[in-house]
Amino acid sequence: MAHQQQQKPRRPDLRGRKCDFCEKQTQHMDWKDYPLLKTHVDYFGNVRRRFLSGTCLQHQKMLRLAIERARFMGMLAYRK
Repeated sequence: MAHQQQQKPRRPDLRGRKCDFCEKQTQHMDWKDYPLLKTHVDYFGNVRRRFLSGTCLQHQKMLRLAIERARFMGMLAYRK
């Protein structure tokens, strides 16, 4: 009998994905925009990574800063 290797599950290819914020031409992210920030934070309170969310580097930095400010003001939890 031949030994068969198990294949690892493949991640979806997100390289061709465009940044949603670039398409909307977002210049500023507000820390008070709770629905927007909540979608970019996972269950444990971590900021979602760029390759999962599809955001570009510039908007990921703006998003991280807005999430940090919302945490400081008490709108978002630091950790679960």
